[in-house]
Amino acid sequence: MYYQFDHVRLAPEKQIGLHTQPGFEISYIITGKGIRILGTVTEPFEEGEVILVPPGLPHQWQFSPDSVDAGGCIENITFHFSQTFLDRVVNAFPELSSDIMRLKELSEAVSFKGKMRETLIDTLMNIDRQDGKGRIPGMLSLVMQMSGLREAQAVSSLSAVGSPQKRLEKIRVYVSCNYARNITIDEIASYTGMNRTSFCAFFKRHVGKTFTQALNDYRIERACELLSMGDANVSEVAALCGFRDAAYFIKTFKKALGVTPAKWKKNT
Repeated sequence: MYYQFDHVRLAPEKQIGLHTQPGFEISYIITGKGIRILGTVTEPFEEGEVILVPPGLPHQWQFSPDSVDAGGCIENITFHFSQTFLDRVVNAFPELSSDIMRLKELSEAVSFKGKMRETLIDTLMNIDRQDGKGRIPGMLSLVMQMSGLREAQAVSSLSAVGSPQKRLEKIRVYVSCNYARNITIDEIASYTGMNRTSFCAFFKRHVGKTFTQALNDYRIERACELLSMGDANVSEVAALCGFRDAAYFIKTFKKALGVTPAKWKKNT
């Protein structure tokens, strides 16, 4: 697929986790705020921002659960487009070749500011009001507007993590964003730029426990928060905290805190 346009409203926890994609992505945050990860940069974001992410850059928007609309949802518009799509734009409009080349060479995510941000928002909203072939002119206009990278500010980095403290912070952020789903050691090792063996040795040396133990400890902390503040039952809390097996969750919880989740909830 050369391009895809999406306007979504969904619960904050349903937002996709840290990922990369082979093409470009421009996102407009309509409702919601929180923390975003772009490459090795983790920063707060607010609604209204417009971010262009180049191919291959790890990224994620982690929305705060208290910044939702009346229906409990966040909302954003995203336009994905491939390098092939850009090549076709150049074939149709050769005079844009230099600007499109600048766009294709982009290696960092950028945030659009000022009048350009407002222009891009207007174009994205206009595309959203169309359907099918009616969206094509707006998509072409959007690419032409972005291609000059006017009023664009770099907001990511692909630079290698240096000190152990920085690498550990990178791991901490990754876990805080993805603990609710399955995280494999190979996945986190790759994310931090190490192989499995090196990662395991590094983590045990600096943290004093295995990554699996630390991950479970973090999940138990989040579980305690959910048990103390909501009506979710033990099975629901287990699933929300990344435990796919309720029995294993109960066993892990009791080993860590000395009581079962149900008894802990009753005593809080």
